[in-house]
Amino acid sequence: MHKLIIAEKTGTPSVFAKKLSLSRSQLYNELDIIKELDAPLKYCKKRESFYYETSFELILNFSLKTIKDDESKEIFGGSNFRPILLDGTLINLL
Repeated sequence: MHKLIIAEKTGTPSVFAKKLSLSRSQLYNELDIIKELDAPLKYCKKRESFYYETSFELILNFSLKTIKDDESKEIFGGSNFRPILLDGTLINLL
């Protein structure tokens, strides 16, 4: 996601969402998170791309906890847990 925004090659919101295998509403949820982190994110209709208005520093901290299969089923109602990062990378927990 970040690389596409920097390169200003996201395409329209619908195209960008499809590139990331997200619905359009999920894309906007992700973009709202980025904006909440004070990223100067904008959209240009003429260029049909999201872009950063100015350069900025984004520092992210996260933690990852391994859970057992039965905990995963309890949390996700029996569906398989397939975590995906903002850039579309699928995390393999095995």
